[in-house]
Amino acid sequence: MLVACSAQAQSISGTFFASHDSDGFNESKQTLGYANAAGWGVRAGFLRYTAPGWAANGTLAAGTYKQVNKERTIDASLGTARVAGADHVIGGLDYMEQLTPSTAVGLSVERDLVNSIRGIETATDFTAVALVLDHAFTKRFNVGVAAGTALFSNDNNRPILRTRWNFSLDERYGLNAYVRTRSYHNTNPYRSEYFSPERLHEASLGLSSRFELAETVVLSASIDAGQQRIDGASEPIWRGSFGIASRRRSEVQWFVGVEASNAAPLFSGRTGSYRYTSATARISVPF
Repeated sequence: MLVACSAQAQSISGTFFASHDSDGFNESKQTLGYANAAGWGVRAGFLRYTAPGWAANGTLAAGTYKQVNKERTIDASLGTARVAGADHVIGGLDYMEQLTPSTAVGLSVERDLVNSIRGIETATDFTAVALVLDHAFTKRFNVGVAAGTALFSNDNNRPILRTRWNFSLDERYGLNAYVRTRSYHNTNPYRSEYFSPERLHEASLGLSSRFELAETVVLSASIDAGQQRIDGASEPIWRGSFGIASRRRSEVQWFVGVEASNAAPLFSGRTGSYRYTSATARISVPF
């Protein structure tokens, strides 16, 4: 989503996203947006998907809203995308309420098209809804849980449970050790439009770090590895990311990052010889 970085000034913003996998499937997205001082805004952009001997183009337009304060965070968008001649309702909501200094609860909603060759050709959509809980048991140890379901337009329902167990090792460098888990099952498995085994369970152990370098930029990195069990068969999984961003108090907010894994994000989970890489950039300029 592309919205203002705060409710104190209007802003213009832009994003870029590109990904490539070892099957030769590529995705790219570029957007421009505007948000007023109250947090309301609009964004529009272009989409392109390619594979050997195949391509699809699209456009998107959406309204956006963002609110950030000590009590709550709201990041929302709603609009439409037209891809390969088909119209899709797209949008999202990330809402978090700080109940106590150590506990936050929220709701996450995402509506989008399935970004695969078959998914685009059949105009398949999904709507994912999850309840979110984050609790800090101590100053160094916190747990996040997201439980919900993904409803696909091709008659499949996917209940999902995600957890992240985080332990702070060194606050000076934002160094953390963490365990990530994910479990889901498909009520109508083995769909041709997207990766959809009957059951998937995975767990990974990793390290992450985020710190300010020379009072100029913020560096972030993470790496994890683990095991994924799909319909009784087990495979190793791994993921790594690196990013550079502006400091939080900087007037112009920006971020550039890359990520690589052997399991595609969102609703994919292929491993083995599969590889997925992506690059993200965004900027928000107040005026």
